[in-house]
Amino acid sequence: MRHNLPMPNEQPIRRWRCPAALRAESVVFAVIGVAIALVFFPLWFAIPVALVLAGVYVGVAVAGMSVVVDTGAGLLVFRVGLLTRKIRLTDITAVLVDQAKVSVARSTGGEVSLYVWGNSRLDRWLRAPAEATDIGHAIASAVALAQDHQDKAVEAGDTGRTPVPVGRSAGARSALASALLGGAGLAAIVAALLVRVHWHNPAMTVLSVILALVLGVSGLAYLLIALWILLTGRSAGRPADGASTA
Repeated sequence: MRHNLPMPNEQPIRRWRCPAALRAESVVFAVIGVAIALVFFPLWFAIPVALVLAGVYVGVAVAGMSVVVDTGAGLLVFRVGLLTRKIRLTDITAVLVDQAKVSVARSTGGEVSLYVWGNSRLDRWLRAPAEATDIGHAIASAVALAQDHQDKAVEAGDTGRTPVPVGRSAGARSALASALLGGAGLAAIVAALLVRVHWHNPAMTVLSVILALVLGVSGLAYLLIALWILLTGRSAGRPADGASTA
């Protein structure tokens, strides 16, 4: 397992939660996002967008963001609002920390990243790099311990645990992530075309044009990234499929 961190003493369960300030920011962003949707989009499109934005940001405000390293269960859990991502420690091949960004690479392919903590600039400048390093330390240590236990079980001939096949589920998750990202890109492009750009107030016209450009460029970028993930995922899966049938 590759990582760029030294390993501290291991604890059974370690948990980190986002500060209360980030939850308050999420409420503010929800209000701003809903207001922008209702002002700049036609009502039939604004209402679904407002509901989605409110759901995402209110979810972060209610549930928060957290990282849990559970060595007993052998799991790393990333939580962002209502979304939870569980990763087996023995599937992690690399742990990297870049400022406030914690990333883990998996043996099944792909990378999962989390920013500590989200969009809170003050916390990112003052606390996030140190806290991200602390999280990275804990993950690296837990992964090393889990892999050591796994190696000892293999050497002892312990076949009590049947490995769970992960290749197909990982491919399915990659395809789902590509579809969601591509869908978000299409939605952003459609939103850019629906932005109301004709106003009697010149300032509102400028703001609407800027909003349309940002949505259009972001949507195109999302589509290209989704296509790249889809193509690289397929190309990476072909040799493994060929080897399994050989």
